[in-house]
Amino acid sequence: MPEPAVAAVELQPNIVVVRALVETFDEQNVSRFQSEVRTAADANAGLPFVLDLAQVKFMPSMSLAAFVRLATEFRSRKQRIVLAGLQPQVREVFVVTRLDRLFDLQGDVADAVRTLGFG
Repeated sequence: MPEPAVAAVELQPNIVVVRALVETFDEQNVSRFQSEVRTAADANAGLPFVLDLAQVKFMPSMSLAAFVRLATEFRSRKQRIVLAGLQPQVREVFVVTRLDRLFDLQGDVADAVRTLGFG
């Protein structure tokens, strides 16, 4: 039986939105999510990405390395990446680890789209 999806990729006119479909980014989920984001980025070179993490309620600190790798890859491609919809406890992980300085954190997808100049 196939594993349930961890992400839904939505191509909009000038942006790609990747919605997390899991509540916990454990090692397996974050690895699969990272892979799906990479695949979408390869297929949509140059477009900015919004990662909608509104469904994610728990993110252990070990999963942060995957997001740092994504940020590095996007920066090297000269693609923007914005995180949106972080639950308070997930946002706190980014703030405490100072990753809020690496990522643009927005309240929701609409805010992220406006930040990117498309809303």
